[in-house]
Amino acid sequence: MTADDPSKTDETIIDRELGNEPYRPTKWQSNLTIISCYIANFSDGFQNQLANPTNVIFKHLLGTGYSPEMQTRISNALLIGAILGVLALGYVSDMVSRRAGLLFTSGLVTISTLMAALALHVHPSYNMLWYFVVVRGVAGFGVGGEYPPSAAAGIEESDDFRRRYRGPVFISFTTLMATSASPILMVIYLVTLKASNNNLAVTFHALYSIGTLLPFTIMLLRIFMTDSTLYHNSNFRATPHRRSIRFYLLLARRYAFRLSTISLAFFLYDFINFPNSIMSSTIVSSLVPDHDIQTTAIWQVILAALPVPGVIVGAYLTHTLGRRVTGILGFLSYMITGFIIGGLYTPLSNHIPAFVVLYGLLNAFGHMGPGATIGLVSSESFPTAMRGMGYSIATAFGRTGAAVGTQCFTPLRDNVGATSTFWLAGGVAILGAVVYWFLPESGELDLEKEDRELEGWLREKGIEI
Repeated sequence: MTADDPSKTDETIIDRELGNEPYRPTKWQSNLTIISCYIANFSDGFQNQLANPTNVIFKHLLGTGYSPEMQTRISNALLIGAILGVLALGYVSDMVSRRAGLLFTSGLVTISTLMAALALHVHPSYNMLWYFVVVRGVAGFGVGGEYPPSAAAGIEESDDFRRRYRGPVFISFTTLMATSASPILMVIYLVTLKASNNNLAVTFHALYSIGTLLPFTIMLLRIFMTDSTLYHNSNFRATPHRRSIRFYLLLARRYAFRLSTISLAFFLYDFINFPNSIMSSTIVSSLVPDHDIQTTAIWQVILAALPVPGVIVGAYLTHTLGRRVTGILGFLSYMITGFIIGGLYTPLSNHIPAFVVLYGLLNAFGHMGPGATIGLVSSESFPTAMRGMGYSIATAFGRTGAAVGTQCFTPLRDNVGATSTFWLAGGVAILGAVVYWFLPESGELDLEKEDRELEGWLREKGIEI
């Protein structure tokens, strides 16, 4: 301390004498980063769930022309694009800038969703569907690319803002926002159907116009944000060895077990979660008498709202029980509920309220456990300098699981029956609980200590960060 100003440390005084002002974003810049993460994850959840009403709209407009194969392609387009985007932007966010990656992805989602909104300006046809597959794939690249820089920036700002509560804070602007987007989307869908007297073209344009405005707003906010203190103090941007294969092999060797177990858990959860979420509209519609579009939408709103309390409970449990135990509880609860629905599917199909409540509980347990924790564990388990890359690889495995699950569930449901998909989901949940046992309890990790340990370990190997 100094006599002139006891609030300044010797280190700060030396930094200022040397002309090196300690780097720290202003409070409003930190708040802006977190706010943009809230809106961005809401936007990404909105984009992911657009497949639900889109499938119903295209099925009514095209009838038999909208085949199960094309339905699967449209559902998978976003997922496959997301796999490519998450890998590319994970590297960019670590090696260039969190902010640069976030600006690029927001712009890409804005343009591609606007192009998707124009799809029904031509007569609905098979060629229009292929156009839609392409633009949704581009949107998926942007949505997937959003995850690594957004998660990395969010966890770093959360640690800086309130370290003790970084888990619940992180879940609040990731899983909670993405999950909340689903019922809000379905409410907009239902209101638009009623207001337009079931005009499907108007409904389609309303949904995709909102889907365009959300990332555009985020892009404007991100012009003013900046990178976090953790990222500024620990990154690979100036590391001369970052272009050598040995450098990445060393990182892979040090974090191989963490990366493999987290990636496998992500794969298993998305394998069962995404197909059940995306195809819920088709399952509920098949149970509604005469397949009435508004009645189906009402049940979809209820079904989409039920997982939200699960996320809130999961956020609380991560702080009290820890990330790993919460994930295991979620998977085991998912398994039990999946087996119950699978065993009682025939009588439940004649009682839609009972089916929707159980189906909603199934998704709520998934969101409470692995849904709330897997992104958090992926973000906390890697040091700042490679957080984007570690998170991107794990998420890419998750989106691969989602694509494989979507590809499997549709033919399984069509050829064996809907009950088989719930038996499969319950069985995979057992594997998920086993894998979760081997994950690190990331809530106990000190992010700054992880950074220093990596720097020291690389220094021993002859690499200076």
